[in-house]
Amino acid sequence: MSQPHRRAVPRTVTDVLLWLLAADVAAAHLPDPDRPGRCVNLRCTREAYPCPPALDAQHACQAATRPTLLARGRAQVIAPVTAAAARFAGWFPPTRPSTTPSRLPAPQPPHHRPLPSPRAA
Repeated sequence: MSQPHRRAVPRTVTDVLLWLLAADVAAAHLPDPDRPGRCVNLRCTREAYPCPPALDAQHACQAATRPTLLARGRAQVIAPVTAAAARFAGWFPPTRPSTTPSRLPAPQPPHHRPLPSPRAA
């Protein structure tokens, strides 16, 4: 038995199984045309529409689809200079050349203690 919604999965769906299950539940829990405001499913007798299974199906459909992107491109984030960042400035070499002159002195290479030379026995 083939159901029509099983062939028409939207491209924005990221979880197909969850979306199909939610579509099945939503199709089974529709508003009753004879009694407005009530669910047509027999399991939801005396339940107002939208019943809890219909609400869960709506939430599952939203969870199964990819959110729409509002903007494209990269955001520029400007990090504020904090006291901690200023305290550790100059500890590591820059990853790319800096265009602004540095106010800190250039780091000195570490001092190495000479190793003892092996003596002949």
